[in-house]
Amino acid sequence: MHYNLFYKTVKKQLYILSFIVIDMQFIILSIIILFCAGVLLQNDKEVLSQPYQIVNEIADHNLNKLVTNSLNLSAPVYQAYSGIFLGTKNLSSGPSLISEDHAIEKAVLKNVGNVTNNMTFINTHLPDGTIQSAAKGVITSEDGQSISWISSDIGIINDQGELFHGIVQFEITNSSSFSFLSNATGMDKQTPEIKRTIWLIEK
Repeated sequence: MHYNLFYKTVKKQLYILSFIVIDMQFIILSIIILFCAGVLLQNDKEVLSQPYQIVNEIADHNLNKLVTNSLNLSAPVYQAYSGIFLGTKNLSSGPSLISEDHAIEKAVLKNVGNVTNNMTFINTHLPDGTIQSAAKGVITSEDGQSISWISSDIGIINDQGELFHGIVQFEITNSSSFSFLSNATGMDKQTPEIKRTIWLIEK
């Protein structure tokens, strides 16, 4: 009687214990599967992201190469060394003052030598002190050959002097001396320390 009861109790406990062991195995197996899946997904993510990173690196390299080659800051084509302000007149008084200014500049031009730059500026003086400038002019060499240009600049004028940046477009010319500038585009810069300088932008 007692033996049968003891046997049934032990059998019941073993039965319950077997379910616990099975559940633990299932939990451990699930953890292993989830861990392996996570590792595989991470590897796939890294592999899939590599082509994108390589493309970006190539794009960045090409962009840096483009910026470097399209504007040679070490070799300006035009460097002014003196200038004479001829006069100004107001074209409009408000809300933003518009003036027409005239000046003559002496400069050295690559492949040409000494030149004279006769310039006219239409300046819009904005309330914050910024000046938007649309300009045109004619550069003339000592032997009388010339080339016309137009530009668009933005900058300021204060007690220290003029600070402007802009884009210059040279007109088409038949002049042999200025043929290398025919229909060329350049970037110009002027600071209180350095007078107008122009670099060509390669097309």
